[in-house]
Amino acid sequence: MTNREIYDFFIGAGFTPEGACAMMGNFMAESSMIPNNAQNDMTKLTDAQYTAAIDNGLLDFVDDIGYGYAQWTLASRKRKFLSFAKASGTSVGDPMTQLRFCLKELNEDFPSIAKALTASHDLFQLTQLVCNVYENPAVKNVGTRYEYAQDFYNELAKGNTVVVPPAFQKPDVTVAGFQGLMVGNGYWPYDVDGVKSPTFFSKLREFVDDMEKC
Repeated sequence: MTNREIYDFFIGAGFTPEGACAMMGNFMAESSMIPNNAQNDMTKLTDAQYTAAIDNGLLDFVDDIGYGYAQWTLASRKRKFLSFAKASGTSVGDPMTQLRFCLKELNEDFPSIAKALTASHDLFQLTQLVCNVYENPAVKNVGTRYEYAQDFYNELAKGNTVVVPPAFQKPDVTVAGFQGLMVGNGYWPYDVDGVKSPTFFSKLREFVDDMEKC
């Protein structure tokens, strides 16, 4: 599938342009947008060989390596994915099957994320949310994922410009700059249900108070 087709799928599912690009930015970081990608350096088989082996029941897909757009790895999630593909009568490497499963998984198992992706227009926070909660990789490389999401946004969302948050600009001694640095270091102003984080805003108030005393 082309980038446009993937973007249109998510838009058709009700995602905001930023929500669609946040998902795609994470997919790019996980699998380089290759639907049959078997976790790099974890198998001697090619992606095509690995996929064929799974489709033919020759390998244990559930308790094996990461796979697909989202690099599904957790056994409980891969079990559901495999069952979904079998019920659909398609290969686990089929891109539309993976997108449909992703949407099903978001709606059923990650409803707060699904809600955010269909309502929010904050590209950075959506990218971070998908990374930290839906993907939950060992290394939370949000910056890289956000750069990919920006690229997709600029390519697909009618050429609208994206405002780069302070976390990725040269730091300065302003409230916005401090807030951006906090986000870049893992402090997010809202939780997955959209509730303000007491810790974040408490630290932000402390910073503002200190600045006013200067």
